[in-house]
Amino acid sequence: MKIRQRRISHKLKVAKKQAGITGAMPKGTRLPVSNNRRKASMKVAKLHIRIANLRSDFTHKTTTRLVSENQAIGIEDLNVCGMTKNHKLARALADVGFGEFRRQIEYKAKWYDTTVVWADRFYSSSKKCSVCNYVLPKLELKTREWDCPQCGTHHDHDTNAARNLKRLATETVLPVANQPVIVGTSLRVSDTLAMAGK
Repeated sequence: MKIRQRRISHKLKVAKKQAGITGAMPKGTRLPVSNNRRKASMKVAKLHIRIANLRSDFTHKTTTRLVSENQAIGIEDLNVCGMTKNHKLARALADVGFGEFRRQIEYKAKWYDTTVVWADRFYSSSKKCSVCNYVLPKLELKTREWDCPQCGTHHDHDTNAARNLKRLATETVLPVANQPVIVGTSLRVSDTLAMAGK
């Protein structure tokens, strides 16, 4: 994809040079489109469509599998808008399509009577040791692995967070709380803690 886009960009620069244009093109200026540039543009457009279809197919299949195979799903309520301000993360978040993934989880959970447990964005899913519950004072995003100073367990940043979210979701739907949990609903961490009497 990037290679094809670079080729189109190069062809555009050549066309501008041949037309005697330097810098930004004046508004309303149209450059002659060569057959090669037209073909290259069509190939890139087809690739964009294919990628969009693959992403949509993956998202639908994954969300359906998750809600149909589990009684509860734990999800972090991430500040996606704030994270996209980080240029290093913006492209990755756009590729993942987290907003659409989250939307599908929510409406499909109602179909399968699956409870969605939302972990507050300040919930220490990554900093909390999934073995002994020790919470690190600070953990930078670039730190992908860490050792718990209390129990010595070696953690992968994302795997540890997933384990904590799984436990949060599991504890929410198990009959350990004083109040019953209505399936097919969405719960926040604050609601969960209140229900469990913590």
